[in-house]
Amino acid sequence: MSIKELIPDYDKEKYSFPVPEMPPVDNKMEPGTHKGNWLWRHYDSTNHSYRNEDTLEPLPAPLTDVVTPENPLKVDVFYSMRSPYSYLILQRITYLNSNYNVDVNVKVIFPVAVRTPGMFSGGVGGTEEGHAPGGRWYKWADTVHDTARVAKYEGIPYRFTDPDPIVQNHWPFENPNSGYILPLEEQPYIAWLVRLANAAQLAGKCLEFVNHASPLIWGGRSDFWPAEIEEAFNKTGLDYQATIKDIQQNPEKYDAVWQQNQVEFLASGHGGVPNSVFRGEPFFGQDRFDLLFWRLRQNGLTTRPEPRPPFTTRPLRWPTGY
Repeated sequence: MSIKELIPDYDKEKYSFPVPEMPPVDNKMEPGTHKGNWLWRHYDSTNHSYRNEDTLEPLPAPLTDVVTPENPLKVDVFYSMRSPYSYLILQRITYLNSNYNVDVNVKVIFPVAVRTPGMFSGGVGGTEEGHAPGGRWYKWADTVHDTARVAKYEGIPYRFTDPDPIVQNHWPFENPNSGYILPLEEQPYIAWLVRLANAAQLAGKCLEFVNHASPLIWGGRSDFWPAEIEEAFNKTGLDYQATIKDIQQNPEKYDAVWQQNQVEFLASGHGGVPNSVFRGEPFFGQDRFDLLFWRLRQNGLTTRPEPRPPFTTRPLRWPTGY
């Protein structure tokens, strides 16, 4: 079956940008076991724990150390370049990192569309024969509508990505192959984006990179974002061409980064992005940011004497009073 039959709205020109040839991805998307993760260890329905009382852990007591620039709190944010919700939390985690004594470590993983592609088989529109992304007939249309709504509410520039970082059949809904995703080895953009983000992470510049790249993909700053990724990467102070050459020669070095990110991601007990993790506890979704901020305040969050880069303007709906 041809790609046009599998993905009727496929526009070859949108996916013809000459991305550097990438080595095959060492596909270890779901490593290890889900047992023993943070959420299960702290699960308590008030009726019974996940296994027995011996395995149920209390929530960690608040930290008592004085939080300073030299002794900051630390938050990991597991992030997907294909996730509009990851983009929609970006301004807030950047402002948090810049203005408060907390190190926000962005850790890019592959999107769920290629981590667990089987969940996306069948009809996006909810045909009797198929299943929508995530197994829900309403999910795709809800995501498209809800992300635009959240962006307006938060005052964030937004346009649904085009081209999509993942080649997937999501139109028309009625097509029997709706939901079909090209195999990872045939995806033109996602391994390139993930490995560049992982290279930035190795250099301690992942937050900078996603601040330059994600608004191109999701914020409407570019008419054709693939052509501007090289410049976005170079804006971090890193060398795109040298990095591409190293990725081509040492792919295992970069694959080890996202694979370790994935291990840590699953250890929190959640499978969605953006997933902000503080002291092992997951705060899934851009709409859990205020809860994360509350938890940081419980643990002594303080403001920085001076903001640090990367800089951003104060979010429109920052937690009241702070």
